[in-house]
Amino acid sequence: MSQMNTDQRVSYVSGVVEGLAFSRYLRDRPDETGMNCIYQWHADTESADLNAWFERHPERTIGVLLYTMIKRVCGE
Repeated sequence: MSQMNTDQRVSYVSGVVEGLAFSRYLRDRPDETGMNCIYQWHADTESADLNAWFERHPERTIGVLLYTMIKRVCGE
């Protein structure tokens, strides 16, 4: 992440969120509640909050950090 510009970071994070949302849909289908919760979480979460979380945990991958944050709001 530290070597990416802003556009690249946004695209990367959005891709990880998309993957988590689609994975949730595949597990829960035909129920879209979990997937929609993840998309709504992403829309509501400020970039500054994400960046602060990423900076506090540089030893973790972005996927793990996003999963942890999403799990708090949307469950497993």
